[in-house]
Amino acid sequence: MTLLILKFGGSVLTNGGAIPSVVQEISRHLSSCDRVIVVVSAFRNQTDALERTALALCPSPGADVLAFYMGLGEMRAAGELTLGLQGAGIDATLRMPWEVRLLSIGSPLNAMPVAVSKHAFLNALEERQVVVFPGYLGRGHDGRPHVLGRGGSDLTAIFLSAELKADRCVLLKDAPGIFEWDPAREGQRPRRYSRISWDDASRVGRMLRSADVEYARSRSVTIEVMGLGASRSTVVGPGVSEFDPSGEVEPSKQGPRE
Repeated sequence: MTLLILKFGGSVLTNGGAIPSVVQEISRHLSSCDRVIVVVSAFRNQTDALERTALALCPSPGADVLAFYMGLGEMRAAGELTLGLQGAGIDATLRMPWEVRLLSIGSPLNAMPVAVSKHAFLNALEERQVVVFPGYLGRGHDGRPHVLGRGGSDLTAIFLSAELKADRCVLLKDAPGIFEWDPAREGQRPRRYSRISWDDASRVGRMLRSADVEYARSRSVTIEVMGLGASRSTVVGPGVSEFDPSGEVEPSKQGPRE
């Protein structure tokens, strides 16, 4: 069974209106693999809105309660995307962190995933072709909610790729890869990396958090960064960085980290 981890952030899954294009992208990738785990962030700006609402209600909330509330955006996006997949006739199901016993440690608002039930995921993948999973969320030893820090859905995807020994880990952004500098800057257009080393990806630091790059290195996980419908990607991993020889420099801006 070939397993692909696909992660969609808020730069792509902007709102409910983006679900059809995300469903189409998942369908495209299904043509080249047996099973897909789809990791999703909250819709764009949803986490910020939830945090503002929480702090307006209580200026000093308990960390575990705030973590639970801020994670509602990922759960909503995961639910809506699963419905969209099922509505399109794709054999999809939904799993939550507590169902697969995802364990995290550290601060409830900036935790680190450390364990997950491979058996629970494999059971779901035996029954369905696609499993949708909310990123960013974890659970402490005591069962209380954790979140993995801003941009933590990328970390979820990398962690699952390592734990489940996925064949590929693809992060979908609103840019077709990583550029040598922000394409939104005026002046000479930047080159796109076809391959970038972990060191250089950590240094460039716009599309991926440095901490996530270092975690990928520690787990020997090669990441691909690409845009919707793109035929090319930037591969992040060991080796020497290389630029795309075609010289393509789209799009007009480099996407956010989510």
